[in-house]
Amino acid sequence: MTSSRFGEHTIFYRNDDPKQHADSLPRLVSERGFSKFSPEGVTSYLTFRYPIGDLTLFDGYRRVPAGCRVTDGSIEPYWYPDFKEQKVPFDVALNRVEELLVESIKNLTDGKKVAVPLSGGVDSTLILALYRKVFPAEPVYTYSAGFYGDDEFEYSRLAAKEFGSIHKEKILRKDDYIGAECLLRPLIEHKGEPLHPNEIALAEVERLAKEDGCDIAVCGEGSDDIFGGYGQNLRMYLNYAEDRPFFDYFLDNYRYFSLEDRPGLIKDEYLVDDLQLLEKYMVKSEMPPDPRNQVFYFTQKIHTPGLIIRGVNAMRFSSLEEGFPYLYDPLVDFVNSLPFDYKLHWKSDDHQRKAAGRSFREISEELDVPKYILKKLAEQYLPHKIIYRPKYGFPVPFEKWLGQLDEWPLDPQVFRTTDLRGLSGWKKFMTINLNACIEIFRTHQENQ
Repeated sequence: MTSSRFGEHTIFYRNDDPKQHADSLPRLVSERGFSKFSPEGVTSYLTFRYPIGDLTLFDGYRRVPAGCRVTDGSIEPYWYPDFKEQKVPFDVALNRVEELLVESIKNLTDGKKVAVPLSGGVDSTLILALYRKVFPAEPVYTYSAGFYGDDEFEYSRLAAKEFGSIHKEKILRKDDYIGAECLLRPLIEHKGEPLHPNEIALAEVERLAKEDGCDIAVCGEGSDDIFGGYGQNLRMYLNYAEDRPFFDYFLDNYRYFSLEDRPGLIKDEYLVDDLQLLEKYMVKSEMPPDPRNQVFYFTQKIHTPGLIIRGVNAMRFSSLEEGFPYLYDPLVDFVNSLPFDYKLHWKSDDHQRKAAGRSFREISEELDVPKYILKKLAEQYLPHKIIYRPKYGFPVPFEKWLGQLDEWPLDPQVFRTTDLRGLSGWKKFMTINLNACIEIFRTHQENQ
């Protein structure tokens, strides 16, 4: 049995016995029970938003890590992100990226009724454009989610009109995230771990796609991870002083819950050293020597599986086949072999000089172009205003919804307080989300 490179397919097992495995963690836990929630899983969620590597939220349960397989009862890696650089002229590389991306889209969608969750950003819109290139006469459905007063419908509508898709929009409210009838708990029950906020939006629009009779949802997830969309992370090396391990410095600028946030919220027995946790999965023999590519390695090895697992959960919840064109194996391997500058490109030599002494947070998109080669490809298909608008992310208005929320009935097994004051709206949702997972699965705890 094999776990895919990035979490499209995942295997779970109990008590260090990979021979006894299943593809559904909730089913495994409900059938066999568990002793306690995992400190490593809780800590991982607070730092990375996901249980990373082989972790789950349940002590005694593991997943076969992405890029690994079970062979004769042992877990063995078969792939890891490799950044051995090949010299390819930029125009040749650009053409090859286009060929592989078109090939990926065709392989995924041929003969299927296709839905594209459409943000209006370059990643999903380019998927739509290339699908239309491959299948000019086939109907294609697009879906966008947003919030009252804060959405990106201008761009998704522009893309839908340009490429002739059947387009629908979904406005989301606070009750869609924490209301009595929201999808938070059903999606957690389906997944067996807390959610990412985008998961709810994806599931909402994909329910519309299923109602329209679509077979597959083809999305832009993974593009940032392969082509260099996380510009701030990838420029951290510029401020690294080399007086401590690189990922010690990196985590100080990456954690979703800071180390200071945790002791007042989570009981000590559920907190472990997250740097030691991370180092377990960052294999020294695999690590590229260049710190810039070390962040790419971290992204694809640690971050991307969590990202893709959330997408798979939302799609399968709606009984849709999942499609991630940017994670096509030949495309990933080719882009990983390209020079760093093809992916994160200074706007000019003068812009590079101006970066000296500045924080990495001030540099990304101001002085450089993330996903440079992908954007150059997109220039052949998309309007400039879609390609080069600032990266926005999915703007869930948690501060507006939860900013004044002071208390929540948190489970006392893991949490030491019910007081949410002092947390941002985003962290309040993460806390509520973790608590919901604990409440749902406590019924399967062996000592209950």
